[in-house]
Amino acid sequence: MLEEREIEERRQAVANAITTQRLEGLEVDAQTCAELERVARGELEPADVIESVRRRIAAGEFRESIAK
Repeated sequence: MLEEREIEERRQAVANAITTQRLEGLEVDAQTCAELERVARGELEPADVIESVRRRIAAGEFRESIAK
């Protein structure tokens, strides 16, 4: 189990990554944000989130957002 300090550091890293995406004009969707929170808590690995996003891209989940 992760210590609270490490969880907070991971949450800050997640927040920084999301902010970087926003500065580049991109918005991270709610599911990915939730998965990244789970990474911060040590419940998932970053590779799990990457695989999830890749599956969702292949399934066409992001096409609607881009088209809007």
